[in-house]
Amino acid sequence: MDITYQFMIPILEYFHRMTNSYGWAIILLTVLVRVLVWPLVVKSTQSMQKMSQMQPMMKKIQDRYKSDPEKFQKKMMEFYSKNKMNPLGGCLPTLVQLPVLFALFATFSGPPFGDKAVDVKVNVVEKAKAAEVKKVEVSGNNSPYVATDGKIAKVVVFPGDSIVVEGDSLDFNTRSVEGQLPADFKVEWKLANVQKKDGEEAPATIDENGHATFSKPGEYHVQAMVPGIAKHENFGPINGLGKVASGMDLLKPENFDLVVMIILFGATMYLSSKLTMKPPDPNQEMDEQQIIQQQTAKTMPIALSAMFFFIPLPSGVYVYMVVSNVIQTLQTWLVMKSPMPAFVDVTEGDDDYVPPPPADGDSSKGKKKDTSEGGKNGSSKESEKGSSKKNADDGVKKITVESDTGETISLSTGKRKVKKKKK
Repeated sequence: MDITYQFMIPILEYFHRMTNSYGWAIILLTVLVRVLVWPLVVKSTQSMQKMSQMQPMMKKIQDRYKSDPEKFQKKMMEFYSKNKMNPLGGCLPTLVQLPVLFALFATFSGPPFGDKAVDVKVNVVEKAKAAEVKKVEVSGNNSPYVATDGKIAKVVVFPGDSIVVEGDSLDFNTRSVEGQLPADFKVEWKLANVQKKDGEEAPATIDENGHATFSKPGEYHVQAMVPGIAKHENFGPINGLGKVASGMDLLKPENFDLVVMIILFGATMYLSSKLTMKPPDPNQEMDEQQIIQQQTAKTMPIALSAMFFFIPLPSGVYVYMVVSNVIQTLQTWLVMKSPMPAFVDVTEGDDDYVPPPPADGDSSKGKKKDTSEGGKNGSSKESEKGSSKKNADDGVKKITVESDTGETISLSTGKRKVKKKKK
């Protein structure tokens, strides 16, 4: 199903008839789309909000079970399950919206806001390969066309992709496969990839009526440029909804409106992303994931805005993106106002958990050495002043400490005995 032709453009034309302005029609269409995707926005925003606020609880689980990877994975799955969280919950609603976003982009990038090319490929072969000659009835791609009276048609080129012999010619034309074209409809014909050297005859030519001649073998692309009737329409400070400029052309005074909209796009995107993140606790060091989120919120709007300085897009697309970001920021703010339920602590009731010994098996590291009956006798320092001795007495471990006060402290099976030293 062609969402652009069947839904977006008809709705756009309905709003245009209401307001007599394609600028306001873009805004109303954007508002309608944002309202329709509101349930997905709520789900996505709540998921990102949860992911942002769950960091302390995740760190607690990680610290508690860091020496037991299997237990850690089990507790994390339990944490996600009991708190009804999906790590991909923030992505799925966005993926569902992608077909709508692509349809909107196509709506604002072609008629009525800009010209769109319907392309036909022509392979020209030598006369010895005349048996390969063939023609497809119509072009494989198409373009919508919006007339001044608001009627919509779907335009194709005929013949379509073709194979011809060098020296042959073709007469190209257009027709509608859906809707009706007005009597004054006309396209501009172009050859997309023909390079002519000085002093030489062009390998292929096409005139304003679509008559094309191919004198040399090769692959050529014939394009019918379907016009956009609203590309020169002004809207407030925007001088042309179909105007396209990029790179150094944006420095021209007549294109400053595009620069302002690109900056507004970045600013509104940054504000929307900041609302979904929990402010960092100044008394707690941020973990790696929080640092990445903070950096992404700062760099992504800048990167996308910089990219749009070099990607030529019609002004109508920028109007849509800025308005959409403003509405999304408002929607995000409304969702973030609602308090989040407390997280279920999956470590509660697990106080008797004992982590496994270190992987190297040295469980006595950092402990005092002792000896038992049948073992070796040894001695080690037990206090700042004095010495300790380990003796075997009836199989019971004993530690004797002599201090500088003249007292002997004997530790036996957890009991502490004090004996006066005989002088």
